[in-house]
Amino acid sequence: MSGTFRVHESFTPGLDGIRPRARARRALAVDEVRVKVAAAAINYRDYALATGEYLPQMARPYVPLSEGAGIVLETGDQVTDLTPGDRVMGHYTSAWLDGAFQPSYHDSKIGGPLDGWLAEEIVMPASALLEVPEGWSLMEAASLAISGVTAWHALGDVADLHGRHVLIEGTGNVSLMALELAASAGARPIVVTSREQLSAQLHQLGAEVVIGPGSSSTRLTQIMQATEGRGVSVAVDVAGGETLMSLVLPAMATGGRIAVVGFLDDSHVHGDLVGPMLKGLLRLEGISVGSRAQFAELLDFMGKHQLRPRIAATLAPEEIQRALTLRPESLGKTVILVDEVLAHSVSG
Repeated sequence: MSGTFRVHESFTPGLDGIRPRARARRALAVDEVRVKVAAAAINYRDYALATGEYLPQMARPYVPLSEGAGIVLETGDQVTDLTPGDRVMGHYTSAWLDGAFQPSYHDSKIGGPLDGWLAEEIVMPASALLEVPEGWSLMEAASLAISGVTAWHALGDVADLHGRHVLIEGTGNVSLMALELAASAGARPIVVTSREQLSAQLHQLGAEVVIGPGSSSTRLTQIMQATEGRGVSVAVDVAGGETLMSLVLPAMATGGRIAVVGFLDDSHVHGDLVGPMLKGLLRLEGISVGSRAQFAELLDFMGKHQLRPRIAATLAPEEIQRALTLRPESLGKTVILVDEVLAHSVSG
């Protein structure tokens, strides 16, 4: 398949460094698939890479955006499980298919260093594509590869969550997915947020308790009251720093697990971290998205519990600079509609 297609590339650090251009199609390797992009979703990683805040040494130009979905256009000679017309969604760390993470997998991340979804077409290994669930639109399917898989990984074995308290910080997309997944698993989610106006929505999504703005000591008191003094079994920590030390650690039940996720508000800690962990027999685990196998598990769980990704805003590719800084008033993802008609189309 010859010809050209349109991409947006990050040429230099800074949002103004993202510019459109035409690119020539290349031939596929035997295990690759060419996908017509319908939609791509925004994560904080995309902003941090584009501005140079994260991995400033990474080679440019590259095509941004790590989450996306579309329609198969063409397959390599040895691809047998996908055919043109199939609706697919992309896995983020394309080489991490199952098992433990390996350092070499960093080089296989979509949306930097490998080209991402902010383009009319993308080429990916067939092994890094998953079938879009029946009844989903492609813009919904484009919204899970980072935030959804991270939340799934952070919660651990969801079969063990029934009846247990889970502490979730904030209302970002990882936190939102963690809330819905935990509630569907029968957990008792406690959400801590500065956006008190979203309390009613958070309760509708399954939060048993929503704790608004306040000091760590005030919030800790409310958590302990809600758990009748036992503390929480699992915490999804997206803040780090002082919040981890003064709120999360003291709020943990004996034997609890803390999942430290992604781009923390503060990656530095000051004080005694080890003492409370030993005293409470706590586990502290760093989470960096997950494997393709975990992605497939997430989709299976969402299907069984009739969960769908939530979308708060949609924009055009030409609005990428705004999309990367937008904080929607409602809960959900910001999605770029690369092909608006295709993005709204529903399978099944």
